[in-house]
Parts: sequence; structure tokens; C-alpha cells
Amino acid sequence: MDKNKGNGPSKFAVPPFASDDEIWIKILEVLTPSEQLEASRSKSEFNDPYMGGKEIIVKRSDNSDIAVALLSEVSSFGDEWAIYREF
Repeated sequence: MDKNKGNGPSKFAVPPFASDDEIWIKILEVLTPSEQLEASRSKSEFNDPYMGGKEIIVKRSDNSDIAVALLSEVSSFGDEWAIYREF
């Protein structure tokens, strides 16, 4: 897990065919403590924007965006995700 504070994305990996719940837990691990408290799973959007693509828009309870998590690589060893924070 890589908690970048610079301009690049934070990254994490999950096992192949991980559930949305498993992915959500990994997203929370990458967020800052204050972002973790503000993140609302029920308000966040889990999307499949194209065949094989996945994105999760992490939202606060007021519907404002915290970050966007994008599936960046799929392999037999697992799926790599990148998180881009909203500023």
C-alpha cells in the first residue's frame, strides 16, 4: 500500500475477484484518518464505465467527492487500483 502525498495516485492491490466490500476496506486503508471518518459507503458510487473497467467514487454523506478509485491493472495475481484524491 502506498500513501502518496504528492501529485501521484495512491495504489493498492486486492485478490482476483475481490468483492466490493473487500475493495472498500482497502480504499479506507489508503485514505487519511479524517477522510476515513467522512467516507460514506452508501453515498459512494460503484461503477462499471466500460467492459472490464471499474471505478468507485468515494463520497461524503453530503455527496461531495473525496476520491476516485480506478481499476488500473488486472492479472492472475490480483487487481491493482489507483486512488486519485479530490482537492
